[in-house]
Amino acid sequence: MSATQTETATESWVHYHDGGKPGRRRVLTGRAAQETFSEVPKIDFRRIYSENLEDRRELAKEVGAACRNVGFFYAVNHGVDEEMLKDTFGALEKYFRLPTDVKMETHNQKTAKFRGYEAFLEGKLDPSTRGDLKEGFLMGEDATDPEQNRPVTPSTAKPRNQWPTHPAALFWRPAIYRYYNAMYTFSKRMLHIFALALDLPETHFDSITTNPMTNIRAVHYPPQERQSDVGIGAHTDFCWFTLVCQSKTAYPALEVLNGNGIWIPVHPQPNTFVVNIADFLKLVTGGTWQSTVHRVRNFGGEERYSMPFFFSPNEDAKVSVVQHLRKEGEMYDEFVVGEYFQKRLDIDRRTHLDDGNGVGEKRNGGY
Repeated sequence: MSATQTETATESWVHYHDGGKPGRRRVLTGRAAQETFSEVPKIDFRRIYSENLEDRRELAKEVGAACRNVGFFYAVNHGVDEEMLKDTFGALEKYFRLPTDVKMETHNQKTAKFRGYEAFLEGKLDPSTRGDLKEGFLMGEDATDPEQNRPVTPSTAKPRNQWPTHPAALFWRPAIYRYYNAMYTFSKRMLHIFALALDLPETHFDSITTNPMTNIRAVHYPPQERQSDVGIGAHTDFCWFTLVCQSKTAYPALEVLNGNGIWIPVHPQPNTFVVNIADFLKLVTGGTWQSTVHRVRNFGGEERYSMPFFFSPNEDAKVSVVQHLRKEGEMYDEFVVGEYFQKRLDIDRRTHLDDGNGVGEKRNGGY
């Protein structure tokens, strides 16, 4: 029985966080099982670069079906430079091998946005575990970083990111920004495909993503030995969508939860990104699209590295359910993206750092 599953004499349930709130799903087997997905679909993304609108619309149809039925899909043949991706994974391995004191220079507890280094077991999405068995580094939108070429305003004038200054770690910032820029460009194209999948003009969301909220979380998952451990607990993401590039391992560590409460493995695939819909797009579609629960459990005996890129609308953007998906007579709330993001950050992220009195709880950030 995993850390996120409970059983009674007649029933078994999977527990998770969905939209920042605890949830659970009954495990259904045999005659009780419902029609749901048993694998993550693969979609050829070469058409995203086509100048023919009909090609992009055909791609959007496949993407829309995956968003409605699964909430996850593989973006195959994404077109992002493979050598750059290989170099970035090399930088991840090099960074996480650095001495702890070098990494702790940018400990995420030093910033309001929890940017920087997160040590092992500091995140704790599943309260039944001793913590998430991973270490990571979080960066994101920051107008004071010249690499992002963003306008500096009173609300964005304070630095958000932290970067190491030790000579042994100076390779890290340029390596991450090469990845950041490539994923940012691809995400802008992806947003057009999502708009077409919703029967909207492909530029529909452009006005609210002029300065989008973005994050990269570089993550290292060591091999797990305890069955009670989890790399990261079961949850949904709180952004527009997530692109994941994961290292090649023989044993799949990323798992997504289907409608029957069964964990479906997401195998590493060459020349692919794993794409998942997150809470903002679920909200904007009135629940038509799935923000699917997922987790990481690394039991293959290998070191695993992952680089999720999170893309959201502008921090001050106001969003609600798109007009043609609204039901007659129902009221729909409008929410400010940055406020919702911070609320989810506060709910989902906890650390149990030693506060001098044993175990203490603090809020945390990241993936």
